[in-house]
Amino acid sequence: METLPSLSQTWPLFAGVGLALGMGSFDGAALQGIFPYVAGGLSTSSDHALWTLTYFIVHWSLGISLMPWTTARFGMRRVFQVAVIVAMAGTLISAVTDNLWIMLLSRALQGIAAGILVPLSQSLFLRHSPKARHGMVTIFWSNAMLVPFFFGPAIGGLLATELGYRSIFLLSLPIWGVALFLGSTGIPKDRGDPRTPPFDGWGFGLLYGGLMSMQVVLDQGEQYGWWHSAFILKMTLFAFVFLLLFAWRESETRHPLLQLRFLRRRNYWLGLLLLCLGWAMFMGWASLLPLWAEETLGFNGFWGSAVLVPLALGAIPLSTLMDRLQGLLGLRRLTTLCFAIFAFAYGSAYLSPISSLGDLFWPILFIGTGVGMLFVPLTMVILSGLGAQEIPSAATTSNFIRVFSANIGVSLLSVYWTRYSALAGDHLRSHVSRFGRHTTLSPQHLHALISAQADTLSIDNLLRLSMWACLAAAVAAYVFIIPPRVLRGADSPRNYVEEEEDEFSLSARAPVGEGAGISS
Repeated sequence: METLPSLSQTWPLFAGVGLALGMGSFDGAALQGIFPYVAGGLSTSSDHALWTLTYFIVHWSLGISLMPWTTARFGMRRVFQVAVIVAMAGTLISAVTDNLWIMLLSRALQGIAAGILVPLSQSLFLRHSPKARHGMVTIFWSNAMLVPFFFGPAIGGLLATELGYRSIFLLSLPIWGVALFLGSTGIPKDRGDPRTPPFDGWGFGLLYGGLMSMQVVLDQGEQYGWWHSAFILKMTLFAFVFLLLFAWRESETRHPLLQLRFLRRRNYWLGLLLLCLGWAMFMGWASLLPLWAEETLGFNGFWGSAVLVPLALGAIPLSTLMDRLQGLLGLRRLTTLCFAIFAFAYGSAYLSPISSLGDLFWPILFIGTGVGMLFVPLTMVILSGLGAQEIPSAATTSNFIRVFSANIGVSLLSVYWTRYSALAGDHLRSHVSRFGRHTTLSPQHLHALISAQADTLSIDNLLRLSMWACLAAAVAAYVFIIPPRVLRGADSPRNYVEEEEDEFSLSARAPVGEGAGISS
């Protein structure tokens, strides 16, 4: 048996790949709280600036689907280098462009690179560490991805307010360069396998066309009046046809990009639905709350983004304990508790136009607690009953769907906020107008007060809706999830770390489309 080098000997690999993984998360999170700043730099609106996040996410999910075949064909070292170079190119373009569409192209490049790096980094860490240390390595991998995501908005807000938002990208470039140097030094050379079956190009093309058509509907539906517009109707039809053809293609080809057959299993589709719900709502609120704090309460980019810092205080410590907790409580109860905590967090938050950031500390801390409990139990539920040979492809498919679901959460919450704010504003103005002659406020001041109150009422109603959705999810988890121990086979993973080890050990010999996936 091959003797693996100690962690002290592989520090360039862990440092370089971990740094690249963290920068990929940072690229996605850094703009999350400064959309008004980005809108000013691109001469557009905050709604359009929000596309810089949604386009990143959709390409992030596509990057996950590309990783298995590219590493099998070209080797991990070369794929890592290309992914980092693509991320650097996207970062440089983002730093210099003042055009929205070029900015979206650069964010697409960053998203593709970040998506590839997430499962690639996991596979590299597990391959180059002793099995006895895989638990510690898994914690390192998770935190390398999560910590920049939680603190990225505050760092991005600070840089935007002090140096301008372009400084985020300019300061990221040398860090990417260090990651490229260390990773190239630490990752052993591997050539890949030229006998790898051909890439599912037709499947990828259909998937890309379907997702981008859907993204246009989500991003521009409100602007065009949704299905009252012929343009939105056409894009909806394109999305439906492309995704339907993609599903047919994946069921017929010998080497599919994604394995959709797992969706026939109850625990798989139900666990994935719950995971997507929790993740999409979290991403939507992580985008909405900083924007509300800046536009309604008047905080700058740093303080508006700092509202998300308590997420890390709740999520990171708890996520490191999940492997023990799932053995103590059981996966079904743990999933139910997770959504009950989400429901309490959303239900306990009450906002007003004179709220302080301190009023949001405890609700966001509890949201972070829910996020820390979200991934591990539902990942194990999704993979329950599957054999070890099926885990890599099942994990890749589930994580692709889960990452893309964030776009739906961001877009729907943003649309609801905009529409209900307008409705509440009209209602408030109809009451104020009856006493217009007696008010001592100027029209401008009165308009600002009504807008702030309407935006806040919309946020509060959306919080209550989120609470009820999470309560329904908690009930569904407890009633309908089949206890994984009932489905466990002889070769099924017994815990979170073992599942990842199985996933890694099979990635080298799995067929194309069944490469290593990710678990959080």
